Amino acid sequence: MASGEEHEIQEERLALLSVLQELTVAALDLFDPHQSMAVFLERLAERLSCIAVLVLVEPAPRAPRLLDAAGLSASSRALPIPPGSPASTGEPNGGGAGLSLPYPELPYPELARPGLVTWHFSLEGQGDSGASSLLLCFESEPPFAPRYRGMMRRLTATFRTALVHRLLYARMIENERERARNLAAAEAGRAAAEAAQRRAAFLSEASRLLSSSLNYEATLVRVARLPVPFVADWCMVDIIEREAMLRRAVVVHADPQKSELARLLQGQTPMDSVLPSGVARVLETGEAALCEVAGAHLAPVSERGSYDSEPPVSASEALLMELGLRRYISVPLVTRGTMLGVLTIASGRDDLLYGVEDRALAEDLGRRAALAIDNARLYESAQRAIRAREELVAVVSHDLKSPLATIVMNTSLLRRKLPGADEAVEVRRPVERIQKAADRMNRLIRDLLDLAKLDGGHISIQPVPHDVAGLLGDAIELLREEAAEKSLRLEQSVELGVDRALCDRERILQVIANLVGNAIKFTSAGGEVAIRAEPWGREVRLSVRDTGPGIPEDQRARIFERYWQAKETAHKGTGLGLSIAKALVEVHGGRIWVESKVGEGSTFFFTLPMVEATSATSGVAAGTRLGA
Repeated sequence: MASGEEHEIQEERLALLSVLQELTVAALDLFDPHQSMAVFLERLAERLSCIAVLVLVEPAPRAPRLLDAAGLSASSRALPIPPGSPASTGEPNGGGAGLSLPYPELPYPELARPGLVTWHFSLEGQGDSGASSLLLCFESEPPFAPRYRGMMRRLTATFRTALVHRLLYARMIENERERARNLAAAEAGRAAAEAAQRRAAFLSEASRLLSSSLNYEATLVRVARLPVPFVADWCMVDIIEREAMLRRAVVVHADPQKSELARLLQGQTPMDSVLPSGVARVLETGEAALCEVAGAHLAPVSERGSYDSEPPVSASEALLMELGLRRYISVPLVTRGTMLGVLTIASGRDDLLYGVEDRALAEDLGRRAALAIDNARLYESAQRAIRAREELVAVVSHDLKSPLATIVMNTSLLRRKLPGADEAVEVRRPVERIQKAADRMNRLIRDLLDLAKLDGGHISIQPVPHDVAGLLGDAIELLREEAAEKSLRLEQSVELGVDRALCDRERILQVIANLVGNAIKFTSAGGEVAIRAEPWGREVRLSVRDTGPGIPEDQRARIFERYWQAKETAHKGTGLGLSIAKALVEVHGGRIWVESKVGEGSTFFFTLPMVEATSATSGVAAGTRLGA
């Protein structure tokens, strides 16, 4: 009889061990956080004949929360557990199973039945994610003897180990995910920074290229070539030529085989029929348009961003489609409040899509391009005006020179034939006034011609080494008679270290004549005009000093402006001499300025490149004083 009982106990023990071994293997699967804990708990409940299995956590003392369960409905799982005794109640050291609930008031309806038996096992977990208790709920006494609780504790220990490793593994996976997210974010940030750097470099290079020329047509071509192939397969520039008319000035394609085809799009067209339709929309609204041509075999718009949809392709758009028009961005060319036209960048490839950043880049490029186009157009207009003025001045000067030459020639003839006696004085003076007026007109014509050449950049000089003392001597000889008529003293001095200057002799004589002529004009009789040359670093500084009335400070800043004259001296000249002198000095690489005090006279300075300096013994190397 005893042998039979032992055999029955042995079979019962083996059956329980088999169940526990199966559950132990199943618990080990929980190492993987991707495996569901609920599946294991349901299997545990089934194999141990439990009506419910609960796993609790205690994020805070006496504040339990259900982590997972088997045998509870979804509505029961959502019920909060009221605060109760700590989860560590049970057998000493938290290592065994208690026959009483550690949480006497569990709110789940499935457990509200008489005769319920609950075994509690401590899992020793802490915190929000560490399991603290395992509860096995039986409808009555478990179908296995209490002596097998040791086996249950070993199963619980395996379950506890699985949960610990599950938590560690989950944290490791989350750390890996976080690291991957950080790497992805860093890579995205680096890619965005590199893209922004490329765009900034592109715009910087665009600004440099656009500012490198003021030729209008060349600027239009440069604008069209800039985006290809950086952000576009092809690009076109439309310019508003006159009201309701648009000129497609330039079309550039990245494919050389399609370049000739692209040029067929160039030409004039009415604004209301311009293609593609996005260009017309920009002309109408003044805002950039990001468009996609319907009918192109592309991914859905929702997968790529916000595009404006266009009507289906028509026969008139065949040329555009042959060029590969799939999507494009059209931006207005606006500067100083005026729309000049439209810049369009286009894509014909599936891998070249446009988004908000590309639109912003196109708008920025459009602003820079508009400024360059406007500057080139203004420059071209100014050049046309200058050429027209040059032609007018040349024609007028030519027409004036012939009668002036006749006047000068006949006046000289009259002066030679007049008797020298005193009785001819009354006749000689009018003839001399005619001669002076003719000379003044000749100077005025020369000044106008020089001014026109300077404006057009056509004036030329031939700088060669010239003796400075000889230049000043020649200038004195030219002005001797004019100074003598006003009883003025002319002084010339060349300081040591001044030998030769690099200059165009005729042009520098013209500068000196203008400066000395002004000094003579504004200096009272008996005064003095001094011309001086001295070393000035690697240059020669020449100066013309007079003892005239001086120039007020508020007038000195404008004295080199063309046509400008002080009101009190406006009748004494044309206001061109000093501006021409300044331009001629600057063409030589020098500079010109004035120093003056009212009542003490004025001194005009200008510099020329020095060729070489020769030594001299002492004092003034050359000096001449002329007086009358």
